[in-house]
Amino acid sequence: MEYIGKKSFLKFAVLLLIAAVIFPLLSGCGMSAVSKKNKLKSNLYYRLGVGFYHNGNYIKAMQEFIRAKMFYSYSAKNYNAIGIIYMKTARENRAVKNFKKAVKINPQFSDAYYNLGLIYIKKKNYRQAKIYLKKALKNPFYNKPYESYTQLAKIYIAENKIKKAKKILTVSMLLDKNYFLTYYYLGKCMLLENNLPAGLYYFKKTLDANMFFMPAKYYEGLIYFKQKRYNKAKYIFYSVYGADKADKYGVESLKYIKKILILLK
Repeated sequence: MEYIGKKSFLKFAVLLLIAAVIFPLLSGCGMSAVSKKNKLKSNLYYRLGVGFYHNGNYIKAMQEFIRAKMFYSYSAKNYNAIGIIYMKTARENRAVKNFKKAVKINPQFSDAYYNLGLIYIKKKNYRQAKIYLKKALKNPFYNKPYESYTQLAKIYIAENKIKKAKKILTVSMLLDKNYFLTYYYLGKCMLLENNLPAGLYYFKKTLDANMFFMPAKYYEGLIYFKQKRYNKAKYIFYSVYGADKADKYGVESLKYIKKILILLK
């Protein structure tokens, strides 16, 4: 057997360590001895699940993601996908377990950290949410950092740290100029500072990026109301109310419609 020197052995060990870190970081998967055939089957079921998910069929999506996990139980993306279905169907505790399993398999899997952040924001556990969102951002290969920055800004708005929120949203906007939620929360910052023209600008930018996002439409109407541009406000509120009468923005829009009708008499 050829003798391996101490320095050569150390170099070899370093290369192995780099491969162990970089490969799962890029693939979203943990390390395992799963056969290539099973990995291919897992990817097939995963893709089928994604298709059902995008069509809103969460039951079928879950079935396919579970099949994907059966063939490759060391894939972080499979647990993340299952967690998303639980999150979408208001089963947050089960979602958390699956997201935590995903990051245990791959500690660099930013998507799962981001999803954990969303759940803890919903629970108003902002301290924990910030921890997970910042962990998502530590990965230099994270392809959607603007999403985590925007959610961090949402937390700072809730904590009334408007300047900090605006600073982070500026970073988010530089990373992706088409992400509608960045503009939405910038609009909310401006509204909280009573900068109505700037708020209106950002809510319109939100709607340029996503014309069906009714919260931005509602706040557009609210700014017109504050500016006493009642006819424009009425038109906006009617459109929000017509989109979903039972939604909280629809309910609030109806209240403003009634106020405007009295003011315009």
